[in-house]
Amino acid sequence: MALRVSRRALTVLAGVAGLAGLLVAAALFTVRQRGDEAVYIGMMVAIVGFTAALFLDRERLLRLARGRQARYGTNAMLGTFALLAILALLNIVAFENPKSWDLTEDRQFSLAPETIATLKALDSDVQLIGFYSVDRVAERDALRPLLQQYQETTGRVSYEFVDPFAQPFRAKEYGVVQDASLVVALGKASEVTTTASEQAITESIVRLTHPGSRKVYFLTGHGERDLQADDEQGFSQLRQTLESKNYAVETLSLLVAPQVPDDALAVVVAGPTAPLSAVEVEAVKTFQEKGGGLVVLADPIPGTQITAQNDLLSAYLRSAWGLDPHLDLVVDLNSSMPLAAVEASYASHPVTDRMQNLVTYFPTARSVGVESPGDANVTQTELVLTGANSWGETNLEGLPQQGSIEFNETEDAAGPLAVAAAAEASDGTSRVVVIGDSDFGANADFSGYGNGDLLVNSIDWAAGQDDLINLTPKPSIERYVAPPSRPGLLMVALLSIVVVPAAFLTLGVATWWGRRAKA
Repeated sequence: MALRVSRRALTVLAGVAGLAGLLVAAALFTVRQRGDEAVYIGMMVAIVGFTAALFLDRERLLRLARGRQARYGTNAMLGTFALLAILALLNIVAFENPKSWDLTEDRQFSLAPETIATLKALDSDVQLIGFYSVDRVAERDALRPLLQQYQETTGRVSYEFVDPFAQPFRAKEYGVVQDASLVVALGKASEVTTTASEQAITESIVRLTHPGSRKVYFLTGHGERDLQADDEQGFSQLRQTLESKNYAVETLSLLVAPQVPDDALAVVVAGPTAPLSAVEVEAVKTFQEKGGGLVVLADPIPGTQITAQNDLLSAYLRSAWGLDPHLDLVVDLNSSMPLAAVEASYASHPVTDRMQNLVTYFPTARSVGVESPGDANVTQTELVLTGANSWGETNLEGLPQQGSIEFNETEDAAGPLAVAAAAEASDGTSRVVVIGDSDFGANADFSGYGNGDLLVNSIDWAAGQDDLINLTPKPSIERYVAPPSRPGLLMVALLSIVVVPAAFLTLGVATWWGRRAKA
């Protein structure tokens, strides 16, 4: 009797252990979304526990199994368990070895051949880490299929998602300063992009697999923005973002040595409050004649030492590139703060092509005119335009209060106005971007909407880092379904509503009548 009680207790204990192992394995698999060592241990515990319970109480099991209903029930139960086990095994195998098929005729859900070739040539593992908070779940889920394609193409690519607010130290490790950023990591090197497209990801992989010197110099000595300052007016977030993209960011004083270093890809003039000298402008000109890039963030001149007479940099931009930072202040009635210009439209250009769903705003901006340059071999583009309900206020002497500013048809330029423009030489070597504001890129507004993207994209383009690889475009094939004629619609309705149901009804009646006749 004691032995039977002991065996029964062991049976219950084994059954509980098996059930607990099964529940733990299911919970871990649900939370982690993958089958790891802990999940497999839980499954093993469940199998051992249930098997032990069956063997410990095998006499009762045999006794119950002798009945007819028990045999039927046992067979059904075993068949059900076998089917569930097969389905579970297939799901685990499919989850661990994901594979998808693009059945669209124009291959809209397949990676470009250039991307596939880049991935096949990898000799090191690449990690794609998406930093998306709970507020950006929709964007994260929209990105997942693309990252899945990268992972399925080669075993050297893996991806994961991290909440930057839940794991701030990991975000800091990779230099992530904006939510909804994607890190492309190869070994100890990594890049951060906020434009999670196939083009951007593949470009990052190409840059990481072909490392080289990528230096950008920020001009100093004229009251420009401080790259090291963490306050609202500083440019530390821009510096961190560029460094996270493997740029070497340094400062440059052309007053000390009037020559741009040979390793410079681009020079950035970020909000000077004092004019550049003739020697400095000549150094910039010489640098660009060798194919260098230039980005100028030209704030409105009230409150600075810059005047129309001493602004030699603007004179150079007008004569060489046809880009003219106007002596005005953009007033935008479409904005909640009229002295803060808001983007209404973008041009089709590498700087703005990936920003069509992101607005940019400029706390205080001047307009940038586009006119015929001295060099005919220059292509110009108005990158960012304000709305029609805006103008360039030219009465800058003691600006009145915002509520009393009015448009003057004879003096002010009516919108739309360009607040950012670009130009490049016909051979594509030297490039210029002029933006009529530097506040938009300061720490206070860098992460606002598309501000940081516009500034970083401008530097990328000016430095010639915007198009390292051209992906084969995916032309969309349009298909049109011609609706059937009226007789055709009547025929479809007749078949689906009358003929098919009647056939099934007739077959059912015939089967019933045949069985009844045999009985």
